[in-house]
Amino acid sequence: METFLDKTLLDRGPIGTGITGKPGSTKARIERAALKLFAAQGVDGVSIKEIARACNISDGAMYRHFDSKESLAHTLFQAIHANLLSMLQDNVSPQDGLEATVRAVVTAYCELAEADPAAFAYHLTARNTVLARAGDGGADPSSLMARRISAAMATGEIPRADAELKSAMAMGVVLQAAEYRLYGRITTPLTDLIETFTDGVMAVLKTA
Repeated sequence: METFLDKTLLDRGPIGTGITGKPGSTKARIERAALKLFAAQGVDGVSIKEIARACNISDGAMYRHFDSKESLAHTLFQAIHANLLSMLQDNVSPQDGLEATVRAVVTAYCELAEADPAAFAYHLTARNTVLARAGDGGADPSSLMARRISAAMATGEIPRADAELKSAMAMGVVLQAAEYRLYGRITTPLTDLIETFTDGVMAVLKTA
């Protein structure tokens, strides 16, 4: 069955807010319009003219806030990513065990997905290419997960295996479900499924 991105979800973000712009400002309007377009069509599939038209401003007004579409896309991604990392840092400490870390990562993704679907969808689709260009030294949830998995393997908490592969499998439990949510194939709010996802990830990690 062919499925399509549920664009009604993309309208559910905070009203009148962007990501870095002051709520109600032109910059915030640009960011919100760009997020929805980037999430639905990808950065390459969107033009500056389309973004300007979506927020009822001129092309010239766009350039007063962002040097280029690429600059806008990068700014949005980095701000969303920083917010996601902040959510993790608020809920994970170095002393936490593997399951607590898994729950914190799952919770951060689920809360972002439900609070701002457009921001989540854009982060989901752009994270690999943007992170690769940024060279941020592994400051992302997947790398955090891989490090905690490696530590748990070293102490015998879970079977030894390729930590990066296990991290990919673990992240897939929640991210694949989140993608289904964006396409309307899952209608239950992801925040209602945090314990289900946490149990699923732990089951993956405990397999040999």
